[in-house]
Amino acid sequence: MANNSNYKEICNKILMLSPKIRYAGIINRFGKTIAGSMRSDVRPLFKPEEARDEFFLTAVKESMRERFYNSLGKCSFTLTVHEKVDLISFLHDKYIVYISVDKGLAYDDVGRIVKEANMLLASD
Repeated sequence: MANNSNYKEICNKILMLSPKIRYAGIINRFGKTIAGSMRSDVRPLFKPEEARDEFFLTAVKESMRERFYNSLGKCSFTLTVHEKVDLISFLHDKYIVYISVDKGLAYDDVGRIVKEANMLLASD
């Protein structure tokens, strides 16, 4: 993965993968935000303390899934479907990528976004 100076740039590149991406962020295994970018016309749905708690919960879930890799195989990504938005998260290296998308994104597009985001992360 990239050094610290590139995290924000990577998030901006992930945002450009689809006009439906609202937010792209990189968090550590403890849920601390390393970098994040929000689409310019988006109003945040979370209050700051809610975002902190959401990222912590996501970090715990993604880290716990690793325990089952021997039994189930590696997890490609997690898609959480809510009434207002859908959330995509996945492990990359020692970090977790967290992407919020508008409703209506096709499942095939979710897979494409994860694949392309992983390529962006691997190339930096």
